[in-house]
Amino acid sequence: MLVDAVVVAGGSSARFGGEDKLLADLCGRTVLACSLEAMVEARTVGRIVVVVADPTDAAYRAKVTMGSRGAFEWARGGARRRDSVAAGLAIATSRYVAIHDGARPLVTAELVDRVVAAAEGNPGAIAAVAVADTIKVVREGTIVEHPDRRRLWAAQTPQVVLRQAWLDAAAAGDDDETDDAAMLARLGLECVVVEGDADNFKITRPNDLAIARALMAERGECR
Repeated sequence: MLVDAVVVAGGSSARFGGEDKLLADLCGRTVLACSLEAMVEARTVGRIVVVVADPTDAAYRAKVTMGSRGAFEWARGGARRRDSVAAGLAIATSRYVAIHDGARPLVTAELVDRVVAAAEGNPGAIAAVAVADTIKVVREGTIVEHPDRRRLWAAQTPQVVLRQAWLDAAAAGDDDETDDAAMLARLGLECVVVEGDADNFKITRPNDLAIARALMAERGECR
């Protein structure tokens, strides 16, 4: 199965100290370029739509994709994640679409291909990793629930979903969702889980870059 990919890269980088984390250097490439490279290398991905704040800024597009191969299509992001995903889906045309956070630069083409394969015949599939820590539900500073961590998984991207199902679910209400599996759940559609990779974390704060560089050096990907 061949899918279009939507790479969401229009966030504000608020927790990164005000700088655009997607432009940060990771061993000679930008954070976004590393994310895009996995999509370029994936056997199951055809068109790649990149959602940014201003797709008309050619200088920014050139900087943010520095070090990445391939041709990309561009869409304008919105105020919320769902708005940015919708903008990418408006350009994508495949039945299933792989949606990926541009700030997860250590994703691999192999993981993308596994999630795409698992989605076929289902509403969708997501990469996720089992939670290692004990999780507590807290209300107003007090623990109110002790969920069984054996049932808890931390969602990652890519998340591969039926394009029309995502659009129908979004039309059912205007609230945002934290991920695409949650969006499909509005219609009672449940995605399957593919074991992800602990390295496939999201760059959120400046010290995340040091971790990502160290992991890339272990992989032999630093130039």
